[in-house]
Amino acid sequence: MDMSFFWRIKFTLLFPSWVPDSPVNYAFMLMLTAGLGALHEWIAHKHWMILTAYSTPGPIMVKDPQRDYPKQHEDAILVAVLMHAAYVTTSYLLMMMAMSFNAGIFIAITVGLCIGFYAIWPLESSNRARIVPGPASC
Repeated sequence: MDMSFFWRIKFTLLFPSWVPDSPVNYAFMLMLTAGLGALHEWIAHKHWMILTAYSTPGPIMVKDPQRDYPKQHEDAILVAVLMHAAYVTTSYLLMMMAMSFNAGIFIAITVGLCIGFYAIWPLESSNRARIVPGPASC
């Protein structure tokens, strides 16, 4: 196992059966990896929205009727736990993929996270009164 970045197409990613054997399979794997990074940012955004909707508003937060859920809602805790589980799972999957030390996978993860951040988080920062969150990291 390599302990520095490499550019080979044939390598094992997460499971012994996930070995791309052609450039087309490698490109498909890179696209799926970038998609997982973008999905992770979406999950992070939804996770952040749930946490801020159910928390006590601070001095710089504004009540938003679209996100203001009743605190007595019984499914709120279940939804928050499931979103947190999805967030942690995708975080660890991306970390394990990066630990394959394949430079293409590392770049695909970075590109996917950047695309997800660009597509999702600026929508939340359009209102200057809200807290602007940090990026989701692995």
